[in-house]
Amino acid sequence: MKLKTGKKAPDFTLTDHLGREVSLHDYRGQNVILFFFPLAWTPI
Repeated sequence: MKLKTGKKAPDFTLTDHLGREVSLHDYRGQNVILFFFPLAWTPI
């Protein structure tokens, strides 16, 4: 999904590196930066 700068992202829930669920709505009202590293820490 492609979003334009300044547009609101749809709510989603992911699992963090410790196995805890984290939802975007947990950070409502705060600035959030998302990082995504495809295949990071894999032998590929």
